Amino acid sequence: MTLVRARVQRGRVLVPVFSIILLASCNVSPSFTLEFPVDADLGELWLIEDVNCFTCGNGEEYLGRASGTYEVRLPAQHWYVSLRMPRGASHLMEHLAHPSLSTIGDIDLWGSDIRDEDLRYVAGINLRSINLGGTAITGAGVEHMAPHQKWTWINLQGCDNLDPQFLAHFRGWKRATIRLVSQRSSNEPYSEAELALLKKARETICDGAPEEICGTQIR
Repeated sequence: MTLVRARVQRGRVLVPVFSIILLASCNVSPSFTLEFPVDADLGELWLIEDVNCFTCGNGEEYLGRASGTYEVRLPAQHWYVSLRMPRGASHLMEHLAHPSLSTIGDIDLWGSDIRDEDLRYVAGINLRSINLGGTAITGAGVEHMAPHQKWTWINLQGCDNLDPQFLAHFRGWKRATIRLVSQRSSNEPYSEAELALLKKARETICDGAPEEICGTQIR
């Protein structure tokens, strides 16, 4: 009986302490260091609020040019760092391989001159989203990407050289949106080429399965 009471008492002590630790960890704002080269400018650095958090807003805060060292403290857990790179980004991509940049959540490369081989430099980054729209990539470089634990958003619209066979890399991604064509109202029709691309993508990624089973949104 004494041994049993000791276990119960120990459990009563541990539970509230454990709860306090959990609550404290939820209120901690993440902080980290980003180290960019001092002799290069990788673009604009922003803090972005995750709009997919239903209790959150759509705030953003400009941090400055992506050059040198930044000590970053996120306002809350659902915020992340966004890097908006210039059109001439290809020669800058190698700098993204620095270990300190793994905490960047979003990279915007819209309309830039990047090539598929440049995407190997984002392999170590825990990306929530990446905008590759309007680039000349074929899609071969997406093999360097991995799904985010919450949600992954990849924009490939306007990639005229895109080969749908490379979309097979996204097979099995359960929390992802792959944007292939521009968003439009329900009464605005898609072109035949857009419909063919969406069909091929669904066959390649989802094997023809419905979206709710496939888990990947193809838009």
